[in-house]
Amino acid sequence: MQTIKIFLASSSELRSDRNAFETFVSRQNKNWVPKGVYLELELWEDFIDAMSPTRLQDEYNNSIINCEIFVMLFWTKVGKYTEEEFEKAFQQFQSTKKPFIYTYFKTSSSPNDTESSLTNFQTKLRTLGHYQTEYATTDALLLHFSEQLKKLSAKHFGEFIRDDPEKRQFSNFLTFIGNGSIAQNSSNCSINNGVQINTGGGQAVMVGGDCTVRNYVLNVQQSADESAAETQSVIKRYLLTLAREISGLKLGEIDVSTDGIRCDPLQISDIYIPLDTQLQIPMGYTLSNWLASKDQDKHIESAEVVVKRRVSALEALAHHRQLILLGKAGSGKTTFGTTVLLALIQAWTNPPAQLAQLGAGWTYGNLLPVRIVLRRFAETMPEKGPVRAGALWNFIGENLAASGFFHLSQIVGEIQRIAHENGAFFLFDGLDECGDGAARERVYAVIAEFSQCSGDNSRFLITARPDAWPDGSNPAAGIYELADLDDRQINNFISHWYDALEKRAWLTPGDAKSKRDDLLRASLRPDLKDLASNPLLLTLMTTLHANRGHLPDDRATLYDESIELLMLHWNKRIGADKALLDELATPGVTLHQLRNVLEILAFDVHADSSMIGSKNIADISEGRLLQAFAKLLRSLDKAKIVVDYIEKRAGLLIGQGEKAGERQFCFPHRTFQEFLAACRLADKNDFSIECSHLARSAPDHWQEVLTLAATRANAERGATAADQLIGRRAFDMSRTDLHSDINWRCAILASQMLQAIGLGAINSDDGTRAIADRVATWLVAMLPIYSGKNRVPLSFRTQAGVLLSALGDLRFDSTLYNLPADDMLGFVHIRADPIFKIGTRQANRKRILKIIGRKVGNREINDTLTPTLSFYINRYPVTVGQFKSFVEATKLEISDPYALKHPDNWPVCHVSWSEAVAYCSWLNNLLANSPELECTSAARLVREGNVYATLPSELEWEKAARGGLVDKVFPWGNDPDPYKLNCAATKIGSKTTVGCFQANGYDLYDMVGNVWEWTRSLWWPYPYDQIEDREHLNAGDDVPRVVRGGAWGRQLELARCAFRFGARPGNHDLALGFRVALSPTLSRSSLSSGN
Repeated sequence: MQTIKIFLASSSELRSDRNAFETFVSRQNKNWVPKGVYLELELWEDFIDAMSPTRLQDEYNNSIINCEIFVMLFWTKVGKYTEEEFEKAFQQFQSTKKPFIYTYFKTSSSPNDTESSLTNFQTKLRTLGHYQTEYATTDALLLHFSEQLKKLSAKHFGEFIRDDPEKRQFSNFLTFIGNGSIAQNSSNCSINNGVQINTGGGQAVMVGGDCTVRNYVLNVQQSADESAAETQSVIKRYLLTLAREISGLKLGEIDVSTDGIRCDPLQISDIYIPLDTQLQIPMGYTLSNWLASKDQDKHIESAEVVVKRRVSALEALAHHRQLILLGKAGSGKTTFGTTVLLALIQAWTNPPAQLAQLGAGWTYGNLLPVRIVLRRFAETMPEKGPVRAGALWNFIGENLAASGFFHLSQIVGEIQRIAHENGAFFLFDGLDECGDGAARERVYAVIAEFSQCSGDNSRFLITARPDAWPDGSNPAAGIYELADLDDRQINNFISHWYDALEKRAWLTPGDAKSKRDDLLRASLRPDLKDLASNPLLLTLMTTLHANRGHLPDDRATLYDESIELLMLHWNKRIGADKALLDELATPGVTLHQLRNVLEILAFDVHADSSMIGSKNIADISEGRLLQAFAKLLRSLDKAKIVVDYIEKRAGLLIGQGEKAGERQFCFPHRTFQEFLAACRLADKNDFSIECSHLARSAPDHWQEVLTLAATRANAERGATAADQLIGRRAFDMSRTDLHSDINWRCAILASQMLQAIGLGAINSDDGTRAIADRVATWLVAMLPIYSGKNRVPLSFRTQAGVLLSALGDLRFDSTLYNLPADDMLGFVHIRADPIFKIGTRQANRKRILKIIGRKVGNREINDTLTPTLSFYINRYPVTVGQFKSFVEATKLEISDPYALKHPDNWPVCHVSWSEAVAYCSWLNNLLANSPELECTSAARLVREGNVYATLPSELEWEKAARGGLVDKVFPWGNDPDPYKLNCAATKIGSKTTVGCFQANGYDLYDMVGNVWEWTRSLWWPYPYDQIEDREHLNAGDDVPRVVRGGAWGRQLELARCAFRFGARPGNHDLALGFRVALSPTLSRSSLSSGN
């Protein structure tokens, strides 16, 4: 009979655990004795307290020397005798390689505060390279120790080969202590000539290869074939289980189709696209070089002239041993971590090919992938008391148990061994979901300790939402935030999605291409742009498109169908989970009623005073959800079922962790909150009055809700609500009480509501069309007003211009080629000026230098008289709508399709000189011959033969631009005010609707700013002489023409009356437009007469 002595050491505070351990060993002997093994447990209670020749503690120590297994239990403190017992056991192990040492630390809430003795002892263990086991309950302790006994038994409780002092030819030693039993793994590692241990096949912390931790070197002798096969089997099963858990696409299972062939669901790897961080570094730098550079601040200060690139998440991961990745809801944090895990899983079978997925910067080999869902880990933590790194290992084991694994200590031991020997990759997912700030700090402290004692080659990724990391990103410290998807990434995602559907034969190649192209076009829609930049919402959009075959034309229907699809997902049986309505088993309750509850909640949380002015998504507490659903279901228990389904199925509401001890949820994007709130608003009986109240109380906050609500209501109710916002009256310029920001803002909101309803529905009824016309009068009135304190803010004017185009710009006649809606078709008479001088006077150069801050070029200096004849010039530059009418009528193939891409009342651009001339010729023909225009005064002028439609000459253009002022720098005077035109200093960043800024003295708009304007004059030096053929229209495409007026993206000083520039006729720049003049036939006599 082989006797195995077990010494149990602990403090008296763990008396109940000691008693349970003693009972356990006694019961184990019923199984072990028939096998020829007797377990003898030695406790300090068993020693005689009578007087002895030596200290009683010395007798304990002698017993430790002769035992095979030494077990220590700790809770809140480590007494001096307990520490002495450990020292004795450790010294004996160094000398004889026994006993096996197990250290167990209890993690459940303790009645006392933790003493420093415990912390100091744990630090000592880590210094020695020993990683203790933690347990929360006595059952967990006994289960773990039972597994260790089985491992020891398999190797006959360790066949120790005693140390031969003559073979010791080294002075440094390695302390080799495992989590649980010491040096138990079957791994060959040859280190010099020295001691050999035939280990027991169990857990080990560091095995294999040359390893030096502290003061002792062991040459571990192993049973290689047996251990390697066992290890391979364990790790293979572990990796397959992990792959099954993480590879599926959550929203990929949202499929209303019941087609039986769709048994191969989409995987993350099918559609994943690499993500970028918000960090931008100069082109040519690697992240490593950039972070090491001393010129970072210099590059940041000169960012406007440095070409930059975004740093990818993979590049950041490769650079930092621990990466903290921040990202808003649905930004792809978890998916990024999952793709790294999957690549590493695959790398265990095909390392070179799969590791390439992690980028060139990944030089760490095939690390073992490990995933920890932090929210679940936080739930296992005691409310008080210390939590150490071992708790994470216990949690990993508990997760494996939940996945159906047995022999947990063996599996966890193998993971630990690989982490220390080769390295592992740990994904800590969802720090933001671990509760409040204090709870998150506790969890992060455990992670920090864990990362320090889980292998030097291991790497760590922590994900969190930005609000869980208040200090924000800090690349130097390994903290990054994910960027939104750009156009390229959106296109790649959509392409990958439909490639996967085609590969699975869910779609034919032709159908896949058609749907792919359709969704790519839809993703460019301004109303979908923000949604598509979020990976979660792009997945939802693509899922909806794949299921329904299209995306709705309006946002409201898009959100409505998306919500319907997500709620169908709730009511779908998945695995062992019943459909939601089946689980509730409440007759009469429908998904529509459950949705109504969410609509009321969305409206209420959006209306909370704390949300007014905030662009964030509102948190909805679990209590609030329960109360709302319990009211419908008449049962709090059934309300809990709904909330649990919400958390498990995700999609429409997303768990946000805890706040003040209560679970929190929110909608996946603010627009879903706003749409559901709009549904609630549209159902109200006093809809119009409520809309007006909300608009006047907080127009920016309620903008999206109001526009979506107008769409949800029918056209008549929606238009009536819009009418209510403007007081049901057209704008009256004489009423000064109407000139207020809130009235302008409500007019914009009213037009947005009408636009959301759709012009087709509005125009189909005389009543709703009349409302649209009333709203349009307010928009038109906004555009040119510039009268001190009463001027309309620039942001309102630019918005109003775009909305006016969609609603129907009353300044232009859509039935007459979109020409200005007046008798002169927008042409303004400019009287002859016999004493006019083009350009800048030589004597004014210094004065202008002081005004604009730059020298005047020689090409604009002129002191010679340049008389002008009487002519006409249009009030506005040619608009997109007008040019579109020309292209449609003539079937002209224009050089740049972008010329027609902007709103109809914007100035046309991307137009070459010859295209501008062609438009003028077409218009001249209409004025001369079209019956539709014959009653207009402009047509009569042309038909009388006195004028013809053409580009203005440079001379005519400048005369018109000055607006009757003499020698002034700008059309309004000498004040360089950037808010009187659209230039770079105005910071609009694009073209604007014609007529958005103040007219000059001739009632002409946009003579400077917005877009450059072609003239018919050649780019020749002054003096200007019309007899020199400088206005010759057939001079050739290689001769530059003069352009005037400056543009939206250029400096203010270029937008002067006298500034001139040359461009080749074939140029169709994004800021090149034109306007039309009615010019007279030139003759010397008419010039000299001044008529």
